[in-house]
Amino acid sequence: MSQGAGFTEYGVSRFSDRDLGVERFRCAVGVPLAQQRHLGHNRWHPDIPPLVEVGVGDELILECAGYDDYQLKDADDDQDIHSFDLFRTHPLTGPVRIDGVKTGDLLVIDVLDVQPLSGIGHSNILPGMGGPLASRFPQGYKTVWDLHGTSATSRQIPGVTIPALSHPGIAGVAPSHDLLRVWNEREDPLIADGLAAPRLEAKDEAVLRTLEGDERERVARTAARTIPPRENGGNMDIKNLSRGSRIYLPVFVDGALFSAGDFHFAEGDGEVTWNAIEMDGVGWFRFGVVEDGMARYGVRTPMFRPSPFDPGFGTRYISFTGLSASGGEQKYIDTTMAAVQAIEQAIDYLGTFGYTPEQAYTIISVAPCEMHVGGIVDIPNAAVVLQVPLDIFDQDILPRASSASTRLS
Repeated sequence: MSQGAGFTEYGVSRFSDRDLGVERFRCAVGVPLAQQRHLGHNRWHPDIPPLVEVGVGDELILECAGYDDYQLKDADDDQDIHSFDLFRTHPLTGPVRIDGVKTGDLLVIDVLDVQPLSGIGHSNILPGMGGPLASRFPQGYKTVWDLHGTSATSRQIPGVTIPALSHPGIAGVAPSHDLLRVWNEREDPLIADGLAAPRLEAKDEAVLRTLEGDERERVARTAARTIPPRENGGNMDIKNLSRGSRIYLPVFVDGALFSAGDFHFAEGDGEVTWNAIEMDGVGWFRFGVVEDGMARYGVRTPMFRPSPFDPGFGTRYISFTGLSASGGEQKYIDTTMAAVQAIEQAIDYLGTFGYTPEQAYTIISVAPCEMHVGGIVDIPNAAVVLQVPLDIFDQDILPRASSASTRLS
């Protein structure tokens, strides 16, 4: 073989690389988005310049930093979770303009593949951002995961193996100017009470791709944070948007302006600590369109077909129930309270098998746990069910009878 000869000369492949000729946008590992701002953005706004334009039926491979923007380190020292800058979340790759997609269409996203980039994941309980049980863990808890292709293990939580169900935590399109105004008007009153993410502070940390000067300042003033999911998709954190899933996103601007990021190696329903197994990752996407799909099908928020790939635990779960009542406290059909009750019971239960509350809370957030509403009609109590897979543990965690005369299988 002559030096420099390609595969195509010898009939091995008609493609010159392992990406089947699909355009790939690469993220420099360990480099914050502000230092490779050409790659993407960390706010939503319709005036962010597109990274690339493709057509309906085209595919793209997008690499992206993790949600932390490379603030978290593969080290046991937990200083990084105490100095964490929330204004740098989430670095996204994009936006991608899809030619032929119009306002009012449904953008169809086929998730062809999702893989880790650096091979290290994080699932920390960040102080002050620990999900519904944040007040129980004010000091936080740091967990680093080694990603082994089909599973992940952590030196901080020995005896647990988490199967891969990798997916983009964020997949979304740009809002229109009108929709952006609606978002800001409904969320701004919540910011003062800490119930929504501030958008006007720390404008210097807003990365808006190639925008500079006065134009950047104009966009930064009204750009929306990426923390919550909204009508455009965004930070949906749905574990079943893995390989083989199909997402239908309402389109609010011509070209859709699609972006992705916040890749997860695995996650439980609810992502209850505010962290999945977070990773820098690679997403392979194909774009389609349902013309006038919003009006034709009455779609206002994203829809999806889940991935056909699943860890396959069948019925091998231990399930916990939560209610919207506890002791003398009663709420009316409150599924959030019921979910918290189920999570707290699971934490206490896992504690009897040697797991600390921090470890148990993390496991529930990152393992492919199932959480669903059992009932919201039997007033006054809602019921929520949390299912924890048995086979992620290296020990049997089923209850056992205390009497030798009573046998439970």
